[in-house]
Amino acid sequence: MVAPRNTGVDKNTPKGDCRMSGRVLVVDDVATNRLLLRAKLSSAYYDVVVAENGFQALEMARTEQPDMVMLDVMMPDMDGFAVCSVLKSREETAHIPVIMVTALDTPEERIRGLEAGADDFLSKPFNDLALYARVRNLMRMKMMFDELRLRDLTSRELGLTDFISEQEIDLELGGPIMLAPPTYEQGVAWAEQLRDRLNIPTIVTYSEREAMNLARLELPDCFVVHSKLMEGGDGLRLVSALRAKPETRQSAVILVVENGDVQTAAKGLDLGASDYIESPFDVNELIARIRSQLRRKRYSDRLRSNVRNGLKMAVIDPLTGIYNRRYASQHMLRVMERARETDGVFAVMMIDLDKFKSINDRFGHDAGDAVLKEFSRRLQENIRGVDLVARFGGEEFFVAMPDVDAQAAGHAAERIRRAIEDAPVILPGGAGEVHVTVSIGVAIAGAADTDAEAIIKRADSALYHSKEAGRNRVSFFAQAA
Repeated sequence: MVAPRNTGVDKNTPKGDCRMSGRVLVVDDVATNRLLLRAKLSSAYYDVVVAENGFQALEMARTEQPDMVMLDVMMPDMDGFAVCSVLKSREETAHIPVIMVTALDTPEERIRGLEAGADDFLSKPFNDLALYARVRNLMRMKMMFDELRLRDLTSRELGLTDFISEQEIDLELGGPIMLAPPTYEQGVAWAEQLRDRLNIPTIVTYSEREAMNLARLELPDCFVVHSKLMEGGDGLRLVSALRAKPETRQSAVILVVENGDVQTAAKGLDLGASDYIESPFDVNELIARIRSQLRRKRYSDRLRSNVRNGLKMAVIDPLTGIYNRRYASQHMLRVMERARETDGVFAVMMIDLDKFKSINDRFGHDAGDAVLKEFSRRLQENIRGVDLVARFGGEEFFVAMPDVDAQAAGHAAERIRRAIEDAPVILPGGAGEVHVTVSIGVAIAGAADTDAEAIIKRADSALYHSKEAGRNRVSFFAQAA
């Protein structure tokens, strides 16, 4: 049984659950400190687990697989630096972000932690604004890496690629570093200091406009941006612009703020900065932060390249350039595994082009191929980057959307349906244009679902109902209605 769906979202569609934003492992040998951090993070709807010492932290990181570790530096049995080094050396925990928590807020402490693999620092007593901004920033980063690693794991299980480690990354291979300083003199000083210590090309820019123009030409791997730029420029606006442009979206961005300006730093992290440093700073700390960000950026580039190149022949549909059923079947197992780990939900769509055979009969197979390629393009433009699109065969397509409830899936399905209906497809060779519509079936699944094919069949059943009900519409499987 299925429930019909035309446009809009049914007001009776379930809202989904209220899961925690992420799981944080707090490690501190002092009970008061553990309780304080647990209270602060729980009030922001994070799920918090605690460890009393370094050895317990290593075991819990392995078994609990938290989204982040907040690690005290000073502990009696095994200090935070040693724990961080072990976490980052193990394949099963290397991807987990680590925030070092310390009362000794010195450049030497921060540099030592960065070299041990720490992703960020917090000083006691905590500034709540800095705490929440740093946690949000690293949670976003973790979600992105989880998706990349999930796809890389699927590729490796298919025997298409080999495992790569973040520790194997060569920092000197890649794009340059771009500096956007507050004054000409500081730009010269920054460039000289970095050139003496890093074997990486450095570019200095002195205005927002110049920075954006050069960024498109030079494709830097890392930007160091002061919050107050020359010519009245706004560093926060530049950070936002860099994140908005496809060519610089994956680059690392380190924001430089004046000492104690936590509000600007927090705003910068929320706008997309990868990290921040307070001025005046020890150049050794800036170099350590640049190295950390470059390693992360180039590792993510390698993961993307690994997946893209390894899958091209075996699991990419040659006509549309999207994944085929073989890859989708493997990826579904990962989506289901994630749902079990987070006690979450996800959505599956089956999409079929309406009356596609008549297009082939009337205009020929070249026209049919053009319609399939254009449909694939529009489909990918109207879903999230973490969603998976695959061609199951002929004119039938599949979408898997992790961490999406029925309401969000309904909005997405309607957006896809309208994107196809609203504009005709231009046919090759001057053959004119053709209006195309699609029918969509949606199924919602969760942690209790263990049969991928059964979930797909539910979406297929909903698709059948859309066809029977007149086409060009979205239907939900009754279980999710």
